[in-house]
Amino acid sequence: MKFKKAAASASAVLLVTLMTAAAELLGNREILFPEIAAIAVGYLICPRPAWKTDSRRIFLMITAGAVLGVLIVRFLPLPQWAKMSAAFLCASLLLAYSRTGFAPVISAVVLPVMLGTESAVYPVSAVCLTLLILGVRALLDCMKITEPSAFQPLPLPDKHALTELLLRWFIGSVIIVLALQTGLRFAAAPPLLVAFTEFCKPESPAQKHPLRLLLMLSSCAAAGSLMRLGAMHLNLPLFPAAFCTILCVVILMQKTGIFLPPAAALSILAFLIPKEAVPVYPAQAALGALLMTGAALFIAHQKQRVRRADKLN
Repeated sequence: MKFKKAAASASAVLLVTLMTAAAELLGNREILFPEIAAIAVGYLICPRPAWKTDSRRIFLMITAGAVLGVLIVRFLPLPQWAKMSAAFLCASLLLAYSRTGFAPVISAVVLPVMLGTESAVYPVSAVCLTLLILGVRALLDCMKITEPSAFQPLPLPDKHALTELLLRWFIGSVIIVLALQTGLRFAAAPPLLVAFTEFCKPESPAQKHPLRLLLMLSSCAAAGSLMRLGAMHLNLPLFPAAFCTILCVVILMQKTGIFLPPAAALSILAFLIPKEAVPVYPAQAALGALLMTGAALFIAHQKQRVRRADKLN
């Protein structure tokens, strides 16, 4: 059992490190795809896969999401906040009607919009890195280190689910507008929108242990920021810092038993943002995590009220 955990964890750490090294050596930050860290945690390291889906659908979702995000940047002539809001809505609908529960697709759509990415490098990188991680998962399956994951389709959204989706989109859009207008744009970082979506699920541990998940998100953002600041201060390459970051994240999740894929993505996002934003990134991410965790609890409370009303009727 220890060997299986070590092999899966080592694979995840190696993949994230290689991605960061490739981005740095080629001088193209658009190669960095933070959701690879999330997929690595959710699909390689979690004792049970975080999403009830399979490799083919993960590949299709990431491909569609990355392409959609770049198309929004290129062809939607709207202010930044409106583009991000539209991207969040499109991603939420894609997630709902895919029936996969694969929430990282939200970040795949919103990230290029937040960064203003128009280049084809982003979707190509996202697709190639996803194929690589899925290949590693297939190898781990063959070696009996992990068990094959089967697609278990979720129900298509009904009236109540669509109402909740629109409420989640509205609240997320308000946070996006506030974050951009106040200059605290990383309070609406795409991995936080993923976490917000995940936390709204009835079975989410956020309903019982919101503080623990809030601390995990904040800690991972701080870890990525501190490691990058250290590399910048010492004039070192970034990929050793990324290695240390994802290693710390994996160890933290294994020690606490809290396997939270968006938190891993949040830690690696620290290596993609402009260097002048790195010192304030942890505080902004923590603020966004607080707002979105609170919003998820509010939505859960509203759902409970609706259920009680339905029972009375």
